[in-house]
Amino acid sequence: MTDVDSGVVKVNPFELEATWRLEADEVAHKKKGEGVVTRALRLWGHDFQLQFFPHGEKSAQEGVCSLFIRSKVTLDVDLDLAGARCCTEITEGRLSQLNTGAIDGVGCVNFCETPDLASPVEIRVQFKHIDGKDAKTLAEGAEVRAAKFRAAVTKIQAVWRGGNIRRREALRHADERRRRRQSRELNAALCLQLAWRLYQRRLQRRWHSKMVQAQSTPYDAILAFESLSQFLSTGDIRFLQHAESKLQVASAARFRIVAVVGLFDKGKTFLINKLFRVNLPSGKLHTTKGLSFLWIEERRMLVLDSAGVQSTVSYRAQAVQDAILDAQTTESLVFEMISRIAHHMIFVVNDLTWFEQKYVAMLHQKYVQGRQQKELVVVHNLRNTTEIQEACKLFSRQVTRCYDGEQSHLGELIFTQDAGAGAPPLHHIGLCYEFSKAGDAFNEKNRQHLLQSLEHRNSLGSELVLADILTAELARLLPRFVNIEARCPESSVCSSDQAIGVEFCDAQQPTSGDECLKAGYNCVGVLRMNLSQEGARVAMKTRGVISPLGEIIAHDVSFDPIVNVYDRTTTHGTSRIIRIECPGVTEEDVEWEELPNGVKISVDKKRPIDEHAVQPVQPIRQHHGVWEQEFSFDYSEGRFELSPEEATFENGVLTVVLKKAAQPRRGKFGQVGDKGRSHMVARDPDAQAPSPVPSCSSFSVLTAGGA
Repeated sequence: MTDVDSGVVKVNPFELEATWRLEADEVAHKKKGEGVVTRALRLWGHDFQLQFFPHGEKSAQEGVCSLFIRSKVTLDVDLDLAGARCCTEITEGRLSQLNTGAIDGVGCVNFCETPDLASPVEIRVQFKHIDGKDAKTLAEGAEVRAAKFRAAVTKIQAVWRGGNIRRREALRHADERRRRRQSRELNAALCLQLAWRLYQRRLQRRWHSKMVQAQSTPYDAILAFESLSQFLSTGDIRFLQHAESKLQVASAARFRIVAVVGLFDKGKTFLINKLFRVNLPSGKLHTTKGLSFLWIEERRMLVLDSAGVQSTVSYRAQAVQDAILDAQTTESLVFEMISRIAHHMIFVVNDLTWFEQKYVAMLHQKYVQGRQQKELVVVHNLRNTTEIQEACKLFSRQVTRCYDGEQSHLGELIFTQDAGAGAPPLHHIGLCYEFSKAGDAFNEKNRQHLLQSLEHRNSLGSELVLADILTAELARLLPRFVNIEARCPESSVCSSDQAIGVEFCDAQQPTSGDECLKAGYNCVGVLRMNLSQEGARVAMKTRGVISPLGEIIAHDVSFDPIVNVYDRTTTHGTSRIIRIECPGVTEEDVEWEELPNGVKISVDKKRPIDEHAVQPVQPIRQHHGVWEQEFSFDYSEGRFELSPEEATFENGVLTVVLKKAAQPRRGKFGQVGDKGRSHMVARDPDAQAPSPVPSCSSFSVLTAGGA
């Protein structure tokens, strides 16, 4: 049995050598009489074949191998295997025997000892004569042929390189001609674009001049409230309505109030124009007066526009400080009124800063605290952004990376902020520069999304009267911003809520020189201030602070002590300490009430100086009023019981101690008396609650009758 095409044969035609390499797995399993044969190897036009028997041919001796060679021409070779060499010659006689099949090959039956078959076996063949030609002649012929081949290759390479160089030069010249042509085309296109832009700008200027000359869209109604001090001096706020408006301010109707608010000159009116396709006066040369209303009849929406916060202040009519305080107070009152009456709030910003973030957060917190399910929409007016990628990066930096929430799948630059469980959501929508790449990509789609969300967010609800809403809210807010000066002593003056009111009265005919009359507005009513006491006067609060929610709070309600809550652990157990710094307070001014797992503390700080009995050089800034707070703790932290006997009040510092129960109190029902009635009995007598006793401070247990 003989395997054909075994091993790897390498032929060196110039050295007239051939190497046959057999792997160990190809010969290790062979038995005596079994051999392997190479595939036909070709050298100088002649075919040869080697045959190897690892354990010898059948007629060979034991422990030796056999090696033969086949050829179709006369041959003289040296066979080399494992250091053993054998010279083999194929003569004409043996060649005829090979051709007739009398013998399989010419070689040596007992070539050498069987080599190590665990390793690869290499058999080398050195040709000396082939078909009567010696090796030297064949080598010289091979060298001549190799030289001719190398010369032909060199010539072919030179021709190819020359053609390649000529081809590259042609491509370079063609590319240069193409670049010059593209440059000329680009210059022509730029010139054409420049001419087109100049033409478009001229058209826009012409269109703008025509729009300015034409009648712009007027507001349907204006509440002429621009200064609180002016309202307090005159007592009237005129309600103006355009002569061609279909809005009835004193009639009941179903509508939604959409308020567009924000800081001064942020593009609120421009947003209204683009959102509802109207032409309200906008830009830096136009300022919205008071509370301006636009009636969108097909959508049943009443859009509310205002001048915004931090608008320019005029110093011509009053002193600097008075003008600034009047502007701040008026803006705070208007902003508070808008946040109360609006069903939808749209807050317009440019580049979102911490100041605007604070305004948005405070407005949203007002809705959360008031449990009002009003969704706030923040419109980011990126009016200096023209590129799409720049707009996405800017919106991501100012909104997406700053808040937790979800990016809307309805489009880019739309984000819903996660405001917490139970809180109304907060939406962010981005708009870019009009007629730019970013504006064309985002603006129209995002404005349509905003309109759809406004229409489907709340139902119309019951019928409303605009004049009544404004009158009621203004009457509620005025006591927070004004003081009432009566002729009678302060003790006899009724509360501010009862002493001042606002009512809607019939219209008074304006004078002929009125600016609103020139613009086509008529006065349809007046919001008039009423005082319950005859001869009383009202004045704007000048001693106070503006609260974070946009309200002016006088100092008599600004008492806010410093509170610190911490745990203290001793050998007797863990106690939770509540430390309140309240200087100027006596022990009689402090009350407490025990809660299920905490305590409620109330501190009433009185004014030590009677401001009516002294003549101050500067306004007296006395913090006074009632402060109370509930300290309720989670049961997962443990159960805390108030320890009144350990409470102290020293040097204006109130310290309240709540002891942490070491273990739950347990007991059982026991029998008492002859009647067999049961009551709860503590297992440990020491676990019974101590009887209420007065503490070393003003703390005492109040009975139900004395509470």
